[in-house]
Amino acid sequence: MYTTYTNRKGEIHFLKAALTKKGAVRYYIVKNEKNVKKEELVMKIPEGFEFYEFPEDGKVIFRKEQKSVFDETEKEIIENVLKQQNHVKDYKIDIEKDAIVIYIAFLDKKDFKFDLAHFRKIQSYSAQLRIIKENKIYQMQRFCNLWSNYGWITIETNSDLEFLSNKFCPHLGKESLLEFWIEGEDDW
Repeated sequence: MYTTYTNRKGEIHFLKAALTKKGAVRYYIVKNEKNVKKEELVMKIPEGFEFYEFPEDGKVIFRKEQKSVFDETEKEIIENVLKQQNHVKDYKIDIEKDAIVIYIAFLDKKDFKFDLAHFRKIQSYSAQLRIIKENKIYQMQRFCNLWSNYGWITIETNSDLEFLSNKFCPHLGKESLLEFWIEGEDDW
């Protein structure tokens, strides 16, 4: 059986290995195994590699495993706080190398009662909050779209992740999240 990965859209991805001119192995993701020689399809994921699905759009890549500064208990803290938020029905938590990013869905499943397959294909997610950890201190950040401060801005720093999560997660997907401004600066 060949190595496959099925993303949230239901698309099956196969892993292909090919030799470079220098003799190294290079891996590729292919969606149609019929366009690939059978001997090029990989049977087992190489050690130290992983499939990764981008939370925004479900695109799949094959990469070296990413070690994170966050552990599972920290992810569980955020997950438990998000489960208490009745207004946030569909979200993704992405653990990156140096951050945890919380994404929320653009569309609501209840609007697609009859065509869930189409819903899965067009659903996308938007990054709302990011938590950075440095020396057991957490920085809660939100994305700012103003041209003068475009990018992630730190809205609070604290050593208690649960406190930060309880304070800011209730504002996910709401205009009230925009009321939190850069830590230590006056409102714009």
